[in-house]
Order: sequence, then structure tokens, then C-alpha cells
Amino acid sequence: MTRMLRGPDGRHWQETVGQFDERVGQWVHELTAAVQDPDTGRWAADRHGERTTVTGIPDRAGYTEVSADPLREPCIAHLHRLVTELTADFEQQTGAPHPRATDLAHALEDVAMRTEHLRRRPRHPPPPRRGRR
Repeated sequence: MTRMLRGPDGRHWQETVGQFDERVGQWVHELTAAVQDPDTGRWAADRHGERTTVTGIPDRAGYTEVSADPLREPCIAHLHRLVTELTADFEQQTGAPHPRATDLAHALEDVAMRTEHLRRRPRHPPPPRRGRR
């Protein structure tokens, strides 16, 4: 299983399955730089992108899992369009990007990932009925 991650520097990566390295006594994960499709918003590994490795658990090294398809949910896609319009208007009016544009983009990714987690969560069967049958 592969995951999409946002690194501590804000760059995006695709993680492949890690391998346990006996020499260092830890898991080692290979990451490939990811690019976002400007039309669909989907993340995918860049075939010619930079590669790096992370020793240990990427989540503990400052990497955050993000949705590979952040605009899948219509409400998230709508929110993304609104934020994009607002930041573009700000830049047009001031001549400079919004100072928190990156923070806004990361927050939207975090919200999209929460919906992804909810979608992945197994559904629980209804509780048993009490009383007569």
C-alpha cells in the first residue's frame, strides 16, 4: 500500500512499502516526489522525481499523510475553490501572495484527510436489540 505524505518542508511525497533494515535496526521507507494534477487535484508520484529515504516511522519524522485525491468530496472541492478564489483576489489586490496561503492549503489537505479516514473506517453493525424477539 502506498501513502501520500506532506513533508516537514511542505513538499509532497509518495511512500512505498517500507523494509526493515537489519543494519540499522529500523524500518526504512523510500519516498518519491509527488506532483498534483492541476485539473483533478490528485497526487501521484513523479516518475522522474527526486527520491529520498526516511529511517523510522515517517509520521514521527514530521511527515503528515494526505489524501491522494483531496478533491474527491464535493464539499472539500467547493471549499478548495473558495479558498483559491480568495487567495487569488488577495494577490491581485496587493500584488503579493497571501502570507498564510501555504497554511490554508495545508489545512485544506488535513480536512480532506479526515474525510478519507472516515471513509476508510469500518462500519460497525447496529447494536443488538434488547427485549422480546
